[in-house]
Amino acid sequence: MGLLLVFDMDGTLIDSEQSIVRCFQESAGKFGYDVSDVPKYIGVLKLTQILKRHGVSDVDLPAIMKGYVDCYLNTFALDTKPMGNSPSVLKELQKRNELGILTLKNFGLTVEIAKRFFPGIEFKYIVGGDLPIEDKVEGLKYIIDQSGKDPKQIYYIGDRASDVKSAHEVGMRAVWVSFGLGKLSDFDFESDHKVANSFDDLLDLFSSRA
Repeated sequence: MGLLLVFDMDGTLIDSEQSIVRCFQESAGKFGYDVSDVPKYIGVLKLTQILKRHGVSDVDLPAIMKGYVDCYLNTFALDTKPMGNSPSVLKELQKRNELGILTLKNFGLTVEIAKRFFPGIEFKYIVGGDLPIEDKVEGLKYIIDQSGKDPKQIYYIGDRASDVKSAHEVGMRAVWVSFGLGKLSDFDFESDHKVANSFDDLLDLFSSRA
């Protein structure tokens, strides 16, 4: 059945920066930690890795992450929304292609977000950062193994230059979406990735492919 299109979550499928920053800073702040620079790490590092970079002790780590997850689950609908017309585009794309999600976000959060914002969309593969995987390269390798597909028949679609680099590292193809959290200036390496400036571009790119 066509291609396997694997999507990043934050900055690609959903506009979630405000929710993540709000809940992360609130939870870490209760323990006296300043994580005000979290936006530059969203989708690049796992939240536990961000906390460790900020000197969070192993003792405080579980409680901060529990506070973050509780906050996000209870309030993400306040300031998280799907990117553009992503729900309708995904419905079209799944007619000819399989869909998946790879994110460093907690698996449970990812499933809840997918249910709320993308009803009727079948994501055959959903991989979260608590699989456990250390990074997106490990996650993409897991998807390759699970799907049994030739990596060249799989696209990873994300908003960070690191997403493109991770896809290339495992032999996949990549699409960079310019409307997310990443910047063109982050590409300090050569790449033959495709670019989508909107979800309609993704529809044009994939709907006609076998």
